[in-house]
Amino acid sequence: MKKIFNTIFYLVCSFIIIVLGLLSYHYHKAPLRETPAPYVMAPETFGPDEVASNADVLIVGDEMGVSIGPYINDITTQLSKKLARPLSIYNISSKGESLYRTIERVAALTKVPKILILATGYSELQEDIYPKNKNAIKLNNQNFKFFKNLYIQSLIKLHPNLSRLIFLNEDLKQLTSEIVTMEFDKLTPRRFRSILEKELLLYEIRLEKFLRTLKAQGVNILTVIPPINIEINDLRICEDTNGPEFEEALTKLDTLLSESKTKEAHVLVQSLEKNILANTKFHQLKQEFFEKQGEITKAYDQALQKVAFACEVKSSHPLFVKQLEKISNHQNVDIVNFNEILKQNYTRNPLFISNKVPQSIYYPKLVSELVIKLKQITQLK
Repeated sequence: MKKIFNTIFYLVCSFIIIVLGLLSYHYHKAPLRETPAPYVMAPETFGPDEVASNADVLIVGDEMGVSIGPYINDITTQLSKKLARPLSIYNISSKGESLYRTIERVAALTKVPKILILATGYSELQEDIYPKNKNAIKLNNQNFKFFKNLYIQSLIKLHPNLSRLIFLNEDLKQLTSEIVTMEFDKLTPRRFRSILEKELLLYEIRLEKFLRTLKAQGVNILTVIPPINIEINDLRICEDTNGPEFEEALTKLDTLLSESKTKEAHVLVQSLEKNILANTKFHQLKQEFFEKQGEITKAYDQALQKVAFACEVKSSHPLFVKQLEKISNHQNVDIVNFNEILKQNYTRNPLFISNKVPQSIYYPKLVSELVIKLKQITQLK
């Protein structure tokens, strides 16, 4: 009996030692991670920028920030009228730069200026950064499944080193200054929505931390809400929201609208609403229908759904723009809503000249609102 007990005891101890050894190996091999994002910025992609660090006002972001560049002199002139020296405004925005990249760029600065304009939102969900291999996808999905548990999120916040034990080890993609565009036509609707869901979660966490950290450093933040390009049509339809019978009905609806047969179109829209869900083409046609009816509010709502339900992203996405505005408000950050400026002109004038470039006629209003907000921040009269 004693011999059996000793054998069992030996086996249990061996099992515990093996498990502890494996955990120790995993702990030291696994990288420290705040989130299950399957990518990380390569070291030294961004470096210090002394001009940016010593500016009075720093503009960061993507195409939204880049588009403010031509108006910096105008903004500086209006702000510096009663100053001994003009305010220095510097712009380090870069095309195609997601919020993640912007945060990493700012983190590389030796110091952050006291006023930061965050002008972003055009470039989310457009970079090819997620794994394609089935096993790698499965690993990443499991890590996100862990991370969606709020207790685990809290645990990682309090004890970051535990992420080495919580997350399964996966190869992290090293991001460089080169931005590779996502190929939406190679993604199934399910895969696209999975990436969208993951990036929305990460976006919320990153933005909240970014704003909170800057405020703790005494930085005054001004967020520019980018306009949503609701003029983009014929976006990629998610295949699981389509079918031969729907295609035929949508083609008929398109023909009726082009022939201005709104009564027949109305009947068809009502019958299709019961069967078609989240189809970007249907929302596009409903947008056109309500425009012809003069119901602008309903048309705009359909335009937003058209963009939101597409299986590709070409400009600012309504869900990310909503998060940007919501979190900025929650953090008591000043906002200039460029989206609202363009929305007021919907159906009156063309809004964009390309996917991410609004008509220049809307920028004087944006500049005016930026100057008002900056005067309030700097307490200039």
